[in-house]
Amino acid sequence: MRTMKTFVFLTLLTCGIVRPAAAADGGVADFDKLQMSYQGAVERETAPLRSKYLVELEKLRDAYSRAGNQAGANVVQAEITTMNQQIAFAKTGKRAPTEATAVAAANAGNAAAGAEMPELRWFVGKTWLTAAMTKWKFEKDGTGDHVRGGQKVATFTWRLLPSGAVELSVRTAPDKPATTMFLRFKNKLEARFGPSEASLTEPLHYE
Repeated sequence: MRTMKTFVFLTLLTCGIVRPAAAADGGVADFDKLQMSYQGAVERETAPLRSKYLVELEKLRDAYSRAGNQAGANVVQAEITTMNQQIAFAKTGKRAPTEATAVAAANAGNAAAGAEMPELRWFVGKTWLTAAMTKWKFEKDGTGDHVRGGQKVATFTWRLLPSGAVELSVRTAPDKPATTMFLRFKNKLEARFGPSEASLTEPLHYE
């Protein structure tokens, strides 16, 4: 209903039937309000479609993995990663955390609520090191390798979450269950990782 009202208003505005109140003095407050209303309507209409698309993509990725089609699974994972990144950055642009939220998050030891989104160039196509000098290599297609002592000990897929954290699904072998880990990048040189977003205790640094 709200989408229809916005469409009708735009039609009347185009025909000159409705005249913005701020037009006479050159103000743009009404335009900003109208634009925000339009963007909100678009988001409400497309969000359910995106969610359904992601669900089906995840099913397809898992089906490919079970069938041993890792190349196909990687292609689908890359699309999943792209979609999640779009959602994450869109949410960041629309709704910044309040100061109270950020303070509460810091006091709780959970940086998620007040954190900013990392820049993909900080880690995509690059290698990060733990204090024990094990390496996490992030590929552009949403996959990566975990290397210790020059030997690959695990592979992983990664995705950027709306919270700004990066989720890793780590496998030591194709027939082994995946272990989930989380990373949060502070900047292009520092990061922390752990078993949950609320427990990121281990430091990482850029190689």
